[in-house]
Amino acid sequence: MLSSRFSLDVCIYESNSTAIICATLCVLVVVHVYLYPAHRNNFFRPRQAHKYLCDVQQKRHLPENILCKEKRRFLPNFKNPCWYEFSKNSTYNRLRCLPYFHIFGVCKSGTTDLFHRLTQHPQIVGNRGMMGKETWFWSWHRYGTESFRKANPKRFRTLENFADFFQIPKLSDFKISPNGSRYSDIITGHGDPMDFWDHSLWWLIPQNDQNASEPTVLTPHLIQHVLPDIKLILMLRDPVERLYSHYYHSGYGATPEDFDVDVAASIRYLDQCLTRASLRSCVYNRTLCKSLPTPLFSSFYDVHLANWLDAFPRHQIHIIRTEDYSKNIKQHLLQIYSFLNVGDIDEKTLNKISNTTKKYKTARKEKAGPMLNRTRRMLRNYFREPMKKLSSLLKDEKYTWADVYSGQD
Repeated sequence: MLSSRFSLDVCIYESNSTAIICATLCVLVVVHVYLYPAHRNNFFRPRQAHKYLCDVQQKRHLPENILCKEKRRFLPNFKNPCWYEFSKNSTYNRLRCLPYFHIFGVCKSGTTDLFHRLTQHPQIVGNRGMMGKETWFWSWHRYGTESFRKANPKRFRTLENFADFFQIPKLSDFKISPNGSRYSDIITGHGDPMDFWDHSLWWLIPQNDQNASEPTVLTPHLIQHVLPDIKLILMLRDPVERLYSHYYHSGYGATPEDFDVDVAASIRYLDQCLTRASLRSCVYNRTLCKSLPTPLFSSFYDVHLANWLDAFPRHQIHIIRTEDYSKNIKQHLLQIYSFLNVGDIDEKTLNKISNTTKKYKTARKEKAGPMLNRTRRMLRNYFREPMKKLSSLLKDEKYTWADVYSGQD
């Protein structure tokens, strides 16, 4: 009897001890998460589904294996992600930086105009790329190519080359904090709108199966590895009108009649692909995309955005519609400045930035005139389902563009 009583007491004691330990661990986790906000996302973000293999040697015909590079530790007294490294002759430290923010899409949605206005803020500077905005690194130059030209291993670019675009002296403009320490609150970024949709060289990423029909790892996963806290900005325009501008901007054709014929052909070719493969496989099929007479593949916003949401939490991506931005530039600038966590600017300067002339227009489209009504109806019908999927993905009905289309049909 005594033995049974002793055994029962031991069981109760062990059970209580386990409960106390579990409760203590839970409290410690909660305290850690809320005392260290920077770590909060790591607790609440789902684990990455991908296991990146790094036990293979770098192959000469593949670009830099970014997912296997050691993550950098950035300097705490710089708002922008920066670090010091020795110069080539090892005589002094030089400041090296990567972008704090990235306008990653979409072509012909107003990204150039937005970037130009953002960089008029005293804390935001452009880069050394085209128009002080575009580096062409992630989708093109790291693969030694541009657009749909053949990838060239002799022209592969690395993260070191990418960092060269952000060698901006102003980033080291120091201020003195109340405690006497030096800090820099200047940030830089880039705007490569093809990064949203052009993943057609996915098979050159070492972690992807080159024999698979579609990729597992894409540009957003690479960027997340290098810059996990980067601020992402996405501009989405009515996919029909955006495609029309993209068509002329990239020199696909010259008239609305050309566009009508080419849209019908593009839909036919893509539908043929869909009889034997998924939509994702088709829009990332480089051979197919290169052969289409319009860049139809770039307007499947739901497919492309899903890749970015797989790599980044939703709150890290600021999304706006071009139509809303055009109606109230000032309001959207204030929202983005807040998203980028830069200081306020005076009303006069803000009004000046907001009221400047639109930075870029597609001259070929202006010359060609509006889209044919029959083409517009054809494309709206074709994109109706993808737009519904996008609005479902973002949990927002405005991404069906129903308000824009209302009364036009």
